[in-house]
Amino acid sequence: MNNFTNFRVGKLLSKKSFLKTLLLFLCIAASSKSNAQTYNVTFSVDMNTVISGFTTPEVNGTFNGWCGGCAPMSDSNADGVWDITIAIAPGTYEFKFAADGWNIQENLLPGTAGTVTNSGFTNRQVIVGSSDVVLPTVCWGFGTPCAAAPVAQNVTFKVDLANVTGFTTPTVNGDFNGWNGTANPLTQVGTTSIWQATIPLLPGNYQYKFAFDNWAGQENLTPGTSCTFTDGAFTNRTLVVGAAAQTLPVVCWGSCNNCAAPSFNTVFKVDMANVTGFGIPYVNGTFNGWCGACTPMTQVGATTVWQATIPLEAGTYEYKFTYDGWNGQESLTQGSSCTVTNGGYTNRYLTVSNAQTLPVVCWESCLSCVAPIANVTFKVDMTNETGFGAPYVNGTFNGWCGDCNPMTDANADGIWEVTLPISDGTIE
Repeated sequence: MNNFTNFRVGKLLSKKSFLKTLLLFLCIAASSKSNAQTYNVTFSVDMNTVISGFTTPEVNGTFNGWCGGCAPMSDSNADGVWDITIAIAPGTYEFKFAADGWNIQENLLPGTAGTVTNSGFTNRQVIVGSSDVVLPTVCWGFGTPCAAAPVAQNVTFKVDLANVTGFTTPTVNGDFNGWNGTANPLTQVGTTSIWQATIPLLPGNYQYKFAFDNWAGQENLTPGTSCTFTDGAFTNRTLVVGAAAQTLPVVCWGSCNNCAAPSFNTVFKVDMANVTGFGIPYVNGTFNGWCGACTPMTQVGATTVWQATIPLEAGTYEYKFTYDGWNGQESLTQGSSCTVTNGGYTNRYLTVSNAQTLPVVCWESCLSCVAPIANVTFKVDMTNETGFGAPYVNGTFNGWCGDCNPMTDANADGIWEVTLPISDGTIE
């Protein structure tokens, strides 16, 4: 009896366990079938407009983690059209064509057919549903066949490195090559200091700059100069490619002009008499990219005046004095005679057309530290005002400081006043 009872209980437990196991197996099988379902997607790109500079095209996208060379394409009939078929699960994906492990990549313009732009990046898009997908052949960089796409034009870039040392291989980098530091090396023109490269580019607007040795060094371009465009914190050269090949003029490294263009020595001077706790003053401006410690000043004898001489091309610049890099900087008064305010920043300004020695200015002032001083008495009648403690006078002479110049009413007649020493000039 005991043996039979034990057998019946054990059999019931086994049946229950079997049902649970069977249910779990069916769920896993269904899940595995769903997760494993993929469809063949065929990508093809016409490389006939890409004149040179690649070996093997590839497709990179969100479906393969933008992996570089993991999805190489092939051209079995050597007609310049490369393709690949990849098994991809249903979903919406972004992708683009590149070559040789991202050595070059497409530069897709926003709004191009079949593209989507997210966070500043424009890529192609594919939607995988419940069947295989064969995408139409597109021209490299375009959403149409090459027969309907503009033709790439050869653009020759030239830069004079006469004033640059310590480099091995200069490069030209731009949005046309993904700012790749090695994709487009320059070659030296004979034994000159000029280097050049010719790149086929499709019609459009581009930004670029010269660098060397995979971004070990790069140009420092001046915002506002004739050949540049400033986008946020980045100032680059600009280029418009039309329907014909072009050879760009030779430019000097970091300049819109050639190296033979005249530059004018400009002497900056600042009096640090009212500043303490500093090591070395510097002059920073649009002419040196607000670089911090790259333009140190030297003390003039045993005086409190410091100066620096900088060769500048003709143009208009903004600048200010700092010390110890950017450890300390001037706080200049908006609207004062030597300043200009742009984008919320108030700086000194300078127009260069010939060599010049700028007058000595006091730190944070448009005047010298020994400028004539006049006592100015300000008065205001407060008899019609109630609910106040003490009035204050604020202006360009005190940086609109708030409560730093309180007024008094010594005889309690309702007229408050204060006398302040102020440098000669026009104030608000």
